[in-house]
Amino acid sequence: MSEFNTYMTGIDVDYYRNLCLEKGESHQYRKSEYIQKEGEIFPFWGLLESGIVKYICRNITEKKDYNIGFSFPGEFVADYPSCLYGIKSEISIQAVTDCKIYLCHSDILNHEYEYKPNGQRLARIVAEQLFNQTYLRYTNLYRYTPEERYEQLLEKYRDIIQLIPLKEIASYLKITPIHLSRLRRKQILNMKK
Repeated sequence: MSEFNTYMTGIDVDYYRNLCLEKGESHQYRKSEYIQKEGEIFPFWGLLESGIVKYICRNITEKKDYNIGFSFPGEFVADYPSCLYGIKSEISIQAVTDCKIYLCHSDILNHEYEYKPNGQRLARIVAEQLFNQTYLRYTNLYRYTPEERYEQLLEKYRDIIQLIPLKEIASYLKITPIHLSRLRRKQILNMKK
């Protein structure tokens, strides 16, 4: 499977993976269990060995949760600002399926960034890559129609339909489940032509 999160193509994945495996601790989470809740300080980041997690942002006015991202096996799990700076989280992280995550304390990462010869460079590259992924996601909400975003999602990660409930995908695309059903139906009809 292709990597879902594009920030990973620009960082030294092996370095962070090895750091998690060497200095992290394995934790199990059951489906629907929260790894971190909005408003908490969660000074950890980790490597997702198995399972899928989602990142949730709560709209206060609508009193509605939106999925703003996912992590898949081999990818990293973190609310990076909360982890790095020890501040209250703006998001929640929840297991979509049963998960195994190697979690590392942020002190380990901060130590690497502060005292390793290339630490500042590593920190800068991660920040740049995360910003770039976030920036593209934000601009694409305006640049592309929901149908185009859905098609791009399938091109990027075809298996997502089998792995994640449709209501979760609709939330990620910032459309209703009914709208997603219409898009899927239209796609199936176009394939039959």
